[in-house]
Amino acid sequence: MENIERKDTIKNYWFLYFLTVLLAIAMKFFCRITDSDLLTWILAPTARWAGILGSIPFEYLAHQGYVNHFYRFLIAPSCSGIRFLTILFVMLIFSFLHRIRSTRAGYLWFVLSAALSYLATVFVNGIRIVLAVYLPIPLEKAGLLNGWLNPDRLHTLIGTAVYFSSLYIIYPAASCLCQSFFACAPGLETVNSRYGLKLLTPAFWYLSAVLALPLLGRAVRNDWEGFGGYAVLIIGVCTLVMIPAVVAGLLKRT
Repeated sequence: MENIERKDTIKNYWFLYFLTVLLAIAMKFFCRITDSDLLTWILAPTARWAGILGSIPFEYLAHQGYVNHFYRFLIAPSCSGIRFLTILFVMLIFSFLHRIRSTRAGYLWFVLSAALSYLATVFVNGIRIVLAVYLPIPLEKAGLLNGWLNPDRLHTLIGTAVYFSSLYIIYPAASCLCQSFFACAPGLETVNSRYGLKLLTPAFWYLSAVLALPLLGRAVRNDWEGFGGYAVLIIGVCTLVMIPAVVAGLLKRT
């Protein structure tokens, strides 16, 4: 029965899976764009939301991004959050689409996943930007940015903590949405939650994009400079984020 359902899933949704891979590759291209004029579709709403959230006015500089001169902060193309958008979209498609029995509902889930990924990226990235603007100020005054914790590492730490923890909020919410409105079959994390698959799924998608794929690229180029420290920082932050989730799961179970 399971094999038959898997074959039906591939037959019904092969085009959507193929399109998802193509879109992920296209997003990889957008990650390399350095001209902000080509990314206003995501930079503009992000800067507007960050400005509202943190009371930080941003103005647009052609080809560079959105800048606040007082805080000397630039929302550049590298701050667009496109990689998080890609991770979230791929996770929503490959984690839930195969559970939806109705083909029409599956296509609707695809469109909804794209829209939710975009909106969530703008929302989460705005929070990250506000933290990146304000958090260094007290740390610098306390003299905590002169040692191991430099501005670059702090930037990576904030981004990892915000993006990774957001996946742990979005994933169960998406699971409830899928099961409630799309006649979604329960996943492995629901059927057998004692194996911790609910925790492993967001971690798998995030670490695959942030560590595994860059690892392969560096292996091809034989370029390992700085990657060890970066990997330790990413894994350390992700582990700290997962600890409250594990504790909450244990408390809920008991």
